[in-house]
Amino acid sequence: MMHRKRHSTAMEFQGKDINEEFQFCFHQHWIRLLCPFAKMVLESAVIAFVGYTSIVLIGIDDPTARRIIVIALAALLCVSQIVFLVAFYKFFLYVIIVTDKKVHRIKKTLIAINDHQSIDLWMLQDINKCQHGIIQNLFGFGSLILEAQDTTLRLHFVPNVNKKYVHLMHLRERARSSLSHAARAMGNQYLERHTPKKRGGIHTTPRKEALYWGHAYPS
Repeated sequence: MMHRKRHSTAMEFQGKDINEEFQFCFHQHWIRLLCPFAKMVLESAVIAFVGYTSIVLIGIDDPTARRIIVIALAALLCVSQIVFLVAFYKFFLYVIIVTDKKVHRIKKTLIAINDHQSIDLWMLQDINKCQHGIIQNLFGFGSLILEAQDTTLRLHFVPNVNKKYVHLMHLRERARSSLSHAARAMGNQYLERHTPKKRGGIHTTPRKEALYWGHAYPS
């Protein structure tokens, strides 16, 4: 618990309210990178095979032709690596941050995209968990759909989705409970006032007025 508090004070991000306390954060499941990584490996293998076949096995004698082939293959290899790095940074810069009050989805790329969507925990009407197919159930990831009155936040490729679902349900109830306690604290404030003098100079006993949400209701 003390470790979480120390970590929460150091966790700062754009759009964080000063009263928010960090709970946990996560990236998408690693399987999100499986296709870009496999594509990069396959392209690199094809480029290496073409280079080995054309230069070593066939044995092109013209040095200019060999130089052109090497430069072209090196350029293709660089492009393949850059495409994978773009996918990796896109994966790394997509992060979900959960505090005691809100869920923040931060989605960035190196240049083009900088999105930040937030939703209040106490406003959530439904939290839906979806796991479709053998792969999602086998590796334990899925989707979380957070629905409020006017907002829907969809989180895909959530790792350990069952644990995240239970934790979000607990945080939602705690946020609602905190809001309810704050409302009752405001409603239980009392002011005393004296009623005007009656005829004959006799004062009546003081009476109390309850202030609830800024309105007075005589007791």
